[in-house]
Amino acid sequence: MSDVVATDVQSLEVTSGLISLYEIQIGAGSNNTLYFHSEKDLEDGDTNSDIIFDGNTYITLPIMLDGIEIKTDGAMPRPTVQIANVESILKTTSNTFKTQMTDGTWDASIDGDVILASNFQLEDLIGARFIRRRTLEKYCGSGVTPQEFNTDTYIIDRISSKNFMFVELELAAPIDLAGVRIPNRTVIGKYCPWVYQGWRQTDPDAGACYWKLSKQVKDTSGAQYSFYLTGDDEPLVLASQLAGSTGTAWKGAYNSGTTYAKSQYVSDSEGLFWRSEADSNTGNTPSETSAYWQIVRTFSGWNSNTTYSVNTSSPPDYRKNPYVGYGSGDTYTIWRCVRNQSSSDYKTPGTDTRYWVRGDVCGKLLTSCKRRYQAVPFLTGSTNDLTATVPRCDADLNSYISLPFGGFPGSRKFR
Repeated sequence: MSDVVATDVQSLEVTSGLISLYEIQIGAGSNNTLYFHSEKDLEDGDTNSDIIFDGNTYITLPIMLDGIEIKTDGAMPRPTVQIANVESILKTTSNTFKTQMTDGTWDASIDGDVILASNFQLEDLIGARFIRRRTLEKYCGSGVTPQEFNTDTYIIDRISSKNFMFVELELAAPIDLAGVRIPNRTVIGKYCPWVYQGWRQTDPDAGACYWKLSKQVKDTSGAQYSFYLTGDDEPLVLASQLAGSTGTAWKGAYNSGTTYAKSQYVSDSEGLFWRSEADSNTGNTPSETSAYWQIVRTFSGWNSNTTYSVNTSSPPDYRKNPYVGYGSGDTYTIWRCVRNQSSSDYKTPGTDTRYWVRGDVCGKLLTSCKRRYQAVPFLTGSTNDLTATVPRCDADLNSYISLPFGGFPGSRKFR
């Protein structure tokens, strides 16, 4: 609770109403967040029932929360929350679970699957974080300094009932989930639990991902190569090594009548780049559903005098945002722009996550490991210590290189 709110409630007369705001966070952090409230109705000509608080817009959604209490003995309370059928509401709107920025635009920094209205299922709420925030009405609005009471945080444990009018969810305290012990480690068969690039020289015996920021692969001649991939395991290649070049790997704009060999690169009419995944590749139009092509993202060196603009499609495709390389020596890595910026309003990559997020991100899959540790450069024989090397296709991965254990049981058999 802030000191300002504490002073308000201790005064003889409170001239502002109490507001309850709710958030549901699905997944790690707040990348997929739904903000809502049940404080205002569209009455007396009111055409805007949204509430803005702390830079976030909370939409109107009928809700009733019951059972919250503070006690020092006995079983922990398990509150229930009834929400007007959220599944039907979301499936009939164009809204998405995304974090809104302070300027009202959608946060494009989400990595992994975004939960859209079209693919939302009620079961997605199980395990989600449910948050109640309380404040006074005078602290709501755009440009108002936020002040609030203590926040109540719960985990959605189960769907206790559902009908055509509402859904009832049972909540539990984060430490009151069945079978959970502290500390704990979640064992997941499909995804690697290691922190990407989490190895530290100060603790060399600890199990961790030791993939470096750059210069990760060295050949027998001593030449070093750098490979970068997005969270979707899409290769990141320096733009100047493709567009406009006449190298062996680059074959220009795609032509349906041309036969492409594996590991050759082309561009399409949208300016996207693709890598051939097979020899004798003829007449197969590049697409993300084609087994013959792998989409490739390009980046350029960061420049404070350059204007960077995020993708504006609807819904926005964060993967098409600009990527830049920044750093020197072993600290060089790739960043993705998530907010428009110009030379008069720029942020250096790595200093403000509202503008830049890591572009080189692990997809946590076995494929992610293979495309890194077993990567093979298209051209060899020269040191390439700062810029990304053009990687060969998956069929040419060096399977003789063992993968680190990570979170993949028995991964060495996939050599």
